[in-house]
Amino acid sequence: MNAYNFVAPFYDALATLVLGQKFHGSKWAFLDIIQRGDTVLVVGGGTGANLPDILKRCGKEGKVIYMEASEKMLDKAKKRIPLNISGQVEFICRADFKFQEECNFDVIVTQFLLDVLTDQDITALFEEVNQRVTSDSKWLFLDFFPVRDKQFLIRLMITCFGILTQHPRKELPDYAGFFTKGGWVAAKEMSFEKGFYQAKVYLPAPKVIKSDTISLK
Repeated sequence: MNAYNFVAPFYDALATLVLGQKFHGSKWAFLDIIQRGDTVLVVGGGTGANLPDILKRCGKEGKVIYMEASEKMLDKAKKRIPLNISGQVEFICRADFKFQEECNFDVIVTQFLLDVLTDQDITALFEEVNQRVTSDSKWLFLDFFPVRDKQFLIRLMITCFGILTQHPRKELPDYAGFFTKGGWVAAKEMSFEKGFYQAKVYLPAPKVIKSDTISLK
């Protein structure tokens, strides 16, 4: 059983208690890059707080592929979707990032995900995503950053979530390094809580994203 199933019942309330409402509000940053007809990949979306808005933006012509490793988180996300539009979402419960879909992703959304993945898993995610993007694809990224006045809180969060969910990270990843190696460049950014968490829109670097040649090894 996925370790995040344990925290699923109280995850949203705990995050609000520790981080406040701005933490949840940040998940709406840059959602306006999603256009009608887009195929949107959401990886590690948790309980799906912004899923209804993502669906509204891509419209009936679009589709959302929602991948989450926790069965209980996924169940909560499913309950947010009205039955009349449930067919626009494909829910996938897995953690290995092995996509079976034959489509390209117009928008990739990873919010507060990379900070809990190992470097190996982050590399695997980039390799899989890069096989299914085009020169027009966009990656919406949101995560915590190691600002000086939040060092204690960051250590506390990493320790607590390490205990509760058994994730192995001891420090935040080098996000910029992974995006650079993966062939993505930052085009927009927005900071919250003096840079403690930041939202960024990444675009494929020119003449870099090629599904048959990309490698991070």
